[in-house]
Amino acid sequence: MLRRLLGILLILVLVLPLLYSALTLFSISGWVLKRSFYREMLGEQKLYAALLAEARANQDRAWEVGDWDPLPGLDGPPPEALAKALAQAVSAGYLRQQAVQALEAFFDVLEGAGNRAGLALDLRPLKRELGAGSRQLFADALAEALPPCRTGQDPLHPQSRLPACRPSGMSVERASQLVYSALPAALQRVPDRYPLPEKALAAAWVGPLDAARLGWAAVLLALVAAAFWIGAAFLGGRNRSEVTAFLGWSLLPPALLTLAAGLAVRFAFLGRWLLPLRLRVLGDEPWSSRELAFALADALRAPLQTVSRGFLITGAVALGLSLGLIAWWRTIRPEP
Repeated sequence: MLRRLLGILLILVLVLPLLYSALTLFSISGWVLKRSFYREMLGEQKLYAALLAEARANQDRAWEVGDWDPLPGLDGPPPEALAKALAQAVSAGYLRQQAVQALEAFFDVLEGAGNRAGLALDLRPLKRELGAGSRQLFADALAEALPPCRTGQDPLHPQSRLPACRPSGMSVERASQLVYSALPAALQRVPDRYPLPEKALAAAWVGPLDAARLGWAAVLLALVAAAFWIGAAFLGGRNRSEVTAFLGWSLLPPALLTLAAGLAVRFAFLGRWLLPLRLRVLGDEPWSSRELAFALADALRAPLQTVSRGFLITGAVALGLSLGLIAWWRTIRPEP
């Protein structure tokens, strides 16, 4: 009886978490470190077009920009006002290009083929656009988004000469003229590259890592889990029948959880399930449109199918093994 209790305790405390961790690692090892998986997800240009359209449609709401630092050279305007102005000036193609470039540079660092200096945004296309075609559009949007000046606050930044606020007697048109006039000189101080913050590189500290290494890690974890799984079964079982029962029933919960994860990803996050999504990106009020929801669904459909496929295959194999062991246990004659 004591051996059986110890076997059950070992299964609950150690074997079940190890088995589920191993199954999960097998499920994600086929895509989590493959750059093609993320390239496909980030390559949908209509997603960026929908995001920009959503941002432009919510210019009158408060934007939460966190601790984002303004671009060097465009000092003065508050980050929220600058973000709103940039949302009016940038293109969906530029956003897609920068997202894909950042992804490639990140995987180069992750795989040991690059350095962190490559993890930066290329600001040259943005500077050209702001200095030419989008100059007036940017100026109008920034002037509209400027907050009122506080008492004693200097409305112009001493270096960039861009307005940091709008005095009570200054019209939006006059503020736009000031931005338009100061913008060429301010853009000359903007660097060509904007390094990504260190907190965006959280996964790069691990050093060279790729899908092959992750696959071997999954195999090693599976071997450790199998050792404890079999050991707990022999500890708790007195004979072949009980050992087989321990093996089959202890594998069943992790297998069902893995299979359920795959089914949840496949059916709960695709298609019209995504339409009621409300993104809390700007302020405290939820905002999203049907167009943005459809664009997100289209961008995520293929990647999520890849994710679900890994969980479904791994869960199905584990479930088949579990049911096979249970069926085998049922055929074994009870031993005294």
